Amino acid sequence: MRNLIPTHSLHFLGNGRVAMAGEGADIVQLFAPCYSLPTVLTLRLTDPTVSTQSYRVGGSAGYVTKLTRNGTPIGEITDYTYPTFPVFIRRLHLTAPLTFALDSPFPKTNTNAVYGGRAKSYLFEIPDGTAVFSKSKTDKETYCQLLLTSNCEAEEGSITFPAGHSHLIFVGGDYGDLGTQSFAGCMTLSESMLTADLDKIYTDFLTHWREIFNSIKVDPAALSSIPNAPELIESVAAALITQTSAEGGVTAGAFYHLAYGRDMYGVFRGYMALGLHAYARRMVTYMCDTYREKGFMPNASGMGMSCSHRHENDEVEQTGYYLLELLDYTEETGDTAFLRDRMDYAAYLLTAQEKHLKGGTIPFNGDETYIAGGIFPRSGIDHGSMEATALYIGSAARLLDACEKYGLMTPNRIARHREKLTDARDRFTENFTDGDTVYINNPYRAEVGDTPQYRHGVCHRCSLMTNLLRDREGGYLCPACYGKSPAPVTKARYSTDCALWMAVFAGCTLLPESTLKAALARSVESIRESGYGATNPDNTVGYEYGVILYTLSRLLPAADLPAYRDLLDELLADRVEGAVWTEYYRNGKPSPASCPYRPWESAINLCGILAYLNAME
Repeated sequence: MRNLIPTHSLHFLGNGRVAMAGEGADIVQLFAPCYSLPTVLTLRLTDPTVSTQSYRVGGSAGYVTKLTRNGTPIGEITDYTYPTFPVFIRRLHLTAPLTFALDSPFPKTNTNAVYGGRAKSYLFEIPDGTAVFSKSKTDKETYCQLLLTSNCEAEEGSITFPAGHSHLIFVGGDYGDLGTQSFAGCMTLSESMLTADLDKIYTDFLTHWREIFNSIKVDPAALSSIPNAPELIESVAAALITQTSAEGGVTAGAFYHLAYGRDMYGVFRGYMALGLHAYARRMVTYMCDTYREKGFMPNASGMGMSCSHRHENDEVEQTGYYLLELLDYTEETGDTAFLRDRMDYAAYLLTAQEKHLKGGTIPFNGDETYIAGGIFPRSGIDHGSMEATALYIGSAARLLDACEKYGLMTPNRIARHREKLTDARDRFTENFTDGDTVYINNPYRAEVGDTPQYRHGVCHRCSLMTNLLRDREGGYLCPACYGKSPAPVTKARYSTDCALWMAVFAGCTLLPESTLKAALARSVESIRESGYGATNPDNTVGYEYGVILYTLSRLLPAADLPAYRDLLDELLADRVEGAVWTEYYRNGKPSPASCPYRPWESAINLCGILAYLNAME
């Protein structure tokens, strides 16, 4: 008997090489053989009288969708992947024909003649230079093929699946050693899939996922007080793993086919909390390999592609997270050789942060949550950032301690780095607090040193992502907007306690315990009064409850924690049923303008839940 967990949102299915984002019976994204390929096609039901309900198959990341028409069952769909190859499989068992609209932005060729009646098929060509996101583009020519059982009807723009059994197989063409063999790889793999035993592949798929879930190391006793705890752990683990590429990078959600550094830190912590150290190691290795390939770290990087997405101040905030990942993995596993072999990477991460120090502070990254989410104005991007500065201080201190302990850096070099670190640490409280008020920014940094004349980022007037010029008032404008209106820099100070909790989550706490507890009390009171989030009821980050629970577990004695059970219950209620958490919430509901099924929020929330429950034991 199958254990089916209902889900009521977009879900994600992938093996690191092929991925499908689905909603009900619709395929809203499908791409292979790498995670930084744009969506190749969509399939959407055309009959509005058909209702759907999707379920995750318990013990796996596969999905079953049941279909009804006017309350009468008309069949079901089973979606899964080959455990290793870039192959997605959809099998249908219907009592009546069902038509889907097929759409693709790419040229497709009917290749029925290739298979001589054994299948109906379309070959898709994705040219190199195709946009992935913003200015990021593919660097390889890619071929994918859609194989349909011969009893399907494939018309221009639609596919009709017949009554009875039928299936769809989507195949991505590997690039080969030279990066030019996608066509040959696609055709060869397609040929083998025509005679493949789909039942055996499904059995192998289920076995593969049972092995993954069985390797998770979470104390079940700690979770005994929350409902459906095993399902929660499986759902979060599935969300993280299916969005992790074969290379080790992680998508920032179904809509973003690049590996973003900040998002990956949350996923890294999730993997470590689940005891999935091999996945965490692969993530750190991916980031180090990206640095060694490029010589710098962009805001987001391609997976299976060399493309990048640049923003303002890419060398801050994320670099602190990268360094913490490297150190966390080394310390928790005891694998000091892993750190020793990556000291070139560690040294870059340290010096990249140091060169942005002004007045003892580090600026904001242009794509971090507060600016990207509209919580803090982009015109203040060169202010001192409390979170980025805390990450620098915390990560630098831990690295230098490790270098002393294991002899990874000369004493003179360590001393030079410590001098800069000590100055920033000594000034931190003065830079970011006023009594019990903690500010996320310090405008002083933008006043004490020059900001760049030219940079790549978001225009302060039209919001276009492009190359920018500094305006006479300090803001940044694209060439088309320059001179049309001034771009002043904000001098206001902002207080958003969620940024403080991220510093606590990262283990980079620098403020007095009394200040932290006062801020924590404010956040909890705000949440309880509004019923939503402390950041902003109209735009609350999806991980806020998770980081607050984590902070409670670090600041309060175990005897006091049960009084905050309502926050845990609210976080569990916010989770989309059968799935995970969303990027932003508005008035307590997932924001329709944000990305669902997010790995970053889900990993952090799981860490908060586990930390809170474990602290009460």
